[in-house]
Amino acid sequence: MRRIAIFLLLLLASSVFADEASTAARLESIRNDPTQLRMFLQQMPKGGDLHNHLSGTVYGESYIVWGVADKLCIDTQHLAYTNCVDGTASQVPASQAMTDSGLYQRVLDAMSMRQFRAINESGHDHFFATFGKFGAVSGRHVPEMLTEVVARFARENVDYVESMFGQDLGAARNLGRAIQPGTSFDDMRTALMPNVPAVVQLSRKTIDDAETFLHQNLGCGTPNAKAGCDSTIRYLFETHRAFPREQLFAELLVGFELAKADSRVVGLNVVQPEDAYWSMTNFDELMRMFAYLRPMYPNVRVSTHAGELAPGLVPPEGMSHHIRDSVMIAKAERIGHGVDVAHETDANELLQTMAKNHTAVEICLTSNDVILGVSGNRHPMRTYMRAGVPVMLATDDPGVSRGDLTTEFQRAVEEQGATYAELKQFAHNSIEYSFLEKSAKEKELARLDKRLREFEATSP
Repeated sequence: MRRIAIFLLLLLASSVFADEASTAARLESIRNDPTQLRMFLQQMPKGGDLHNHLSGTVYGESYIVWGVADKLCIDTQHLAYTNCVDGTASQVPASQAMTDSGLYQRVLDAMSMRQFRAINESGHDHFFATFGKFGAVSGRHVPEMLTEVVARFARENVDYVESMFGQDLGAARNLGRAIQPGTSFDDMRTALMPNVPAVVQLSRKTIDDAETFLHQNLGCGTPNAKAGCDSTIRYLFETHRAFPREQLFAELLVGFELAKADSRVVGLNVVQPEDAYWSMTNFDELMRMFAYLRPMYPNVRVSTHAGELAPGLVPPEGMSHHIRDSVMIAKAERIGHGVDVAHETDANELLQTMAKNHTAVEICLTSNDVILGVSGNRHPMRTYMRAGVPVMLATDDPGVSRGDLTTEFQRAVEEQGATYAELKQFAHNSIEYSFLEKSAKEKELARLDKRLREFEATSP
């Protein structure tokens, strides 16, 4: 009986390997056929997306609808949503975009990279300006945003999402505004802590409300449940490095306390343009904040945007240490972007350290192209992979860039020469290096492996 069991296991294994080899051959046969490749990758289970900003993941069409519902106005000079002020000549009701096709198109273009041409502004400037265009809408619609994002990811076979946004809705930043500039870390923490629990409670309610809305609107638990009900969702708390020192510290403190209090918030991340004045000026201070706070919260996970820079954006020395310090001082377990790694001091030693420590990199191919102009063989994705650094693909802000995770997989194949085995590894890494708790991670890995076997068994 034992020999029969071994034979059956070997037979099953040979079938699995054959299915994988057949699927890999299928990918190679359509590598240069964009239409067939898109169809193939759309159906492929992709694991998770660990780097997506909630407001930037929503498509502009939704903001137009919500802006009308909120009775906002559009500033026609800046094509931004704003509260209506009587007598302001440059404002029109947001509802006008529904009947004025030209305005509708201009607003969509202003809120995204849709039809963007680098004539009077760079891709970098246009991309980051979009958040101010829809900011008056996005903060009011967290439940709707989460529902749209999770459902869209699910439809392209993404089962796990770490959604990045400020669950406190700006409350932590407001606490920081009351702190005297130059106050020591100890004194800031002492002054802030009495008010932190209320902000943590507000943040948890934000998540509660969003998840309740999502379950109701997707019909979860009913016979008509929609895509997204089976998704696993966790959250990263956004902190903002381009804000003044005291506000940043307050956000970090709230983020650590929130992640400690609520298991759904699996970590925190530092965001905003890395080349902004405060981001560059306060970078060393940010590292000192991490060195101060992290020992107090040893179980809270950290991912940081680092190395989202390219030559010309900042002086050369500005690209020499952000990734290194984020890994060595902030003890970041994942790095977002990491584009300027070749400019880091002792880059090879840094890569070896990241590989040894299993510090993963969230690769955002579309974002790096439209913001930094870095793509193809100028992108360091292969450098990280050759060094043994774990890599996964992520969308960053697909609503702004007008893409999705399938787009990132397709760019990996077309521009980076990724094989099917490498795509599977990216998907696996997106779960393995997620901040999920151990038991949930094991379940997600098992689900991914099962779905990949099913895909390979049925892939044409």
